[in-house]
Amino acid sequence: MNTKDREALLKCAQTEEDRLFLAKVYDKVQQAQRGAMAHTHFMDPHLRSVAKRFLMTMGVRVIFDGGYDNAERVTALFPSPWEEELDPCALRENVDYPLALIQVDYKKNAFQEAPTHRDYLGALMNLGIKREVLGDILIQEQGAQIVVLSEMASFLESHLTQVGRLSVEARRIPFERLSLPVFRVVEKTVTVPSLRLDAIVAEGFDLSRTQAAKYIEAGKVYLMFEECLSGSKTVEEGQIISLRGMGRIMLDKVGDRSRKNRLFVTLKKFV
Repeated sequence: MNTKDREALLKCAQTEEDRLFLAKVYDKVQQAQRGAMAHTHFMDPHLRSVAKRFLMTMGVRVIFDGGYDNAERVTALFPSPWEEELDPCALRENVDYPLALIQVDYKKNAFQEAPTHRDYLGALMNLGIKREVLGDILIQEQGAQIVVLSEMASFLESHLTQVGRLSVEARRIPFERLSLPVFRVVEKTVTVPSLRLDAIVAEGFDLSRTQAAKYIEAGKVYLMFEECLSGSKTVEEGQIISLRGMGRIMLDKVGDRSRKNRLFVTLKKFV
């Protein structure tokens, strides 16, 4: 690693864990520059933000993809130098695409509660699978779809046979059959002094402005799936805000100002 790249790595890494992660990302960049498409393991929104800052500083071509648009957990895909820029949709049809989609089904039992996200994740962890090879887990009415690194597909088809107390069947399916879960949306119209991130987070998650600021400073708030540490950041219509452990909201509409010069905004919370 040359001096310039090392300085960029140290500048973008906030913790020792970040530094070790970026060193692995750098190795993948070098692999791609030697002529073969390379990819990272899955990363959460924090690591994606760290990687994005680092790669932008280096001027590296990269595609962040988690199997579908707006995925929370994504990999970084690096095309080789002579490959044309690929969009994620085209990439998912490539035979060398490094991700796979696993469909998990079970027979409905009236006496057994449907497995939750935690149940599926626990079943996978019990198989000795690391979180870094797993993307999003999309819960369905009678099963789930799990995005994984393609190298894990055969293993899951053979070994994922139980989730909680339910017997399940896992099989690989094409990404064109991916089905996004339908969220119930709670909508409310409120007034805010401005479109600052801390103001929107406070109203959207029923917090005080001080609490919202603390969550933002702690790195628990993500704007459009990227970590945002600035409470003064302006939120735009249509943007999604995630608060770790408390769900997601969207700034759906910005209206006129009230007599007290506050902005009317419509927020949607996904539950």
